[in-house]
Amino acid sequence: MYARDSMIAHERPRWLTATAVCMSITNAIGWAIIDRSRRDAKLVVAVFTVTILIGYVVIWFYWRGKNWARILVLLTSLLCFYNLHSWTRDALPARIMISAEALLAVFFVYWLNTRAAREFFRSEKSDLS
Repeated sequence: MYARDSMIAHERPRWLTATAVCMSITNAIGWAIIDRSRRDAKLVVAVFTVTILIGYVVIWFYWRGKNWARILVLLTSLLCFYNLHSWTRDALPARIMISAEALLAVFFVYWLNTRAAREFFRSEKSDLS
């Protein structure tokens, strides 16, 4: 039984790829919420671009099974819950992004704390394809 459990820990969890794709999409929506009519729009685009690129690096390592990336996704989920306070003040693209991220965050708080997900992210072979 132990050998079977050990083998299961190294299998890619069912929702890993789907959640990485969802995070990639919501990450890209960040560019759509920029108010380009602002005087400092170029600076905002630059800051968002750097932040979004860092997000894609984290998503890549999350998909590869790195536990530190799992922890960052969980911490970011908490930030997504906080962002809900501005939902009524934001324009439609921001509302879509905030809503999608909050729904994904609810799933992450549950799923990334399940035994199967924790074991996968903590296993040494989790970074193998």
